[in-house]
Amino acid sequence: MKTGELRQRYASGERDFSDLNLQQADLSHVNLDQADLWGADLQGADLSGTSLRQVNLREAQLTRANLHRADLKKADLRAACLDQAHLEQTDLTGALYDRQTQFPPSFRPDQAGMYLIEPGSQLADSDLQGQDLSGSDLSGADLSQANLSRANLFGVALRQANLMGATLRETDFSSADLAGANLTGADLTGADLSQVNGCKAQLLAANLQQVNLSGANLQGALYSDSTLFPESGLLLDQELYRIAPGASLWGADLSGAYLAGIDLQAANLAGANLMGADLWGACLRESDLSDANLMRANLTGADLSGANLTGANLEDAILENAQLDGATLPHPLFDAPGQVSLS
Repeated sequence: MKTGELRQRYASGERDFSDLNLQQADLSHVNLDQADLWGADLQGADLSGTSLRQVNLREAQLTRANLHRADLKKADLRAACLDQAHLEQTDLTGALYDRQTQFPPSFRPDQAGMYLIEPGSQLADSDLQGQDLSGSDLSGADLSQANLSRANLFGVALRQANLMGATLRETDFSSADLAGANLTGADLTGADLSQVNGCKAQLLAANLQQVNLSGANLQGALYSDSTLFPESGLLLDQELYRIAPGASLWGADLSGAYLAGIDLQAANLAGANLMGADLWGACLRESDLSDANLMRANLTGADLSGANLTGANLEDAILENAQLDGATLPHPLFDAPGQVSLS
């Protein structure tokens, strides 16, 4: 395609230019914001001064392309090849990349304000609003306090991801995997969670008003009295766990839950599975933890005064600086040695 034709089609409202051959094309100082150039061949193209905001350049060939002073804010460069590309004064703030993206040898994407999209990514406080991340794997990623409003997260893997305090208004999570994800304090107003796997997700103090939960699996999810649910009542047939003082959590599966600083005073946790749970600084005064599984649980600084721990499994639990005044402890205290300090 000739550059003149591309400009004309873009001006008429067309945005899909995927897989085009634009080698050596002169597209300098052109506005191509939000165009789809997935897989386009732009080798040696002149894109200096061009506006490419939120452009899809996934798998695009940009070898030796001139991107001097180009604006690529929030562009998607996953699996793109920018080998020998000229990136002097290029604005790549908020652009996406992955391990397959090829950059010039001296280029540092983290220093350019780009976001690495992969499992376990550190994306706290990131601005990803409106981004298309559909089908991505962000399992275990830290997205705390991130802004993902109106983002496309269809089918995204977010297992065990940290979304604490994230802004997720009108975000499309349909068919996403949110199993075990921490959504404490997140704002999901108007989000689409249809067909989501959210089993064991943490929804403490989350705002779920006007959320589409049709077909969602939230079995074993945690909520608090300050969690705001939609009025639809679609979750009446699912077992969710209320986390609050005096709560009845007998036999609950809370393994791996993040409950640091939580108030569960006088709660019934008899026979509960808290294996690997983070209860750092939690208030468990006078709670019933008899026969509970606390193997590898982090109870650092927790208040267990007057708690009933008869028959509890504390193998490899961390009890450093925990308050145990008046607690009924298991006998013997530990069946196996572990990382435990009662100081």
